[in-house]
Amino acid sequence: METILRQGLAALGLPQDAVPQLIAFSDRLLETNKVMNLTAITEPQDVAALHFLDSAALLTLAGFRGKSVVDVGTGAGFPGMP
Repeated sequence: METILRQGLAALGLPQDAVPQLIAFSDRLLETNKVMNLTAITEPQDVAALHFLDSAALLTLAGFRGKSVVDVGTGAGFPGMP
């Protein structure tokens, strides 16, 4: 997962400083998903690519610096958390 995140964030031109937090979030997400249906994506490498990197890609589409954004009703925290 770490390699996928680092390579993906680098390819998007985004910093990699949040990788440890994303891995911790993934661990909690997958553990909670065992008792509560949060996502159908259950493999760590798929969480990295399909949840985290897809969400992070939104940062490359618009200028968010100095702006407030609200993430309403996205379920398991995507795309807002990453």
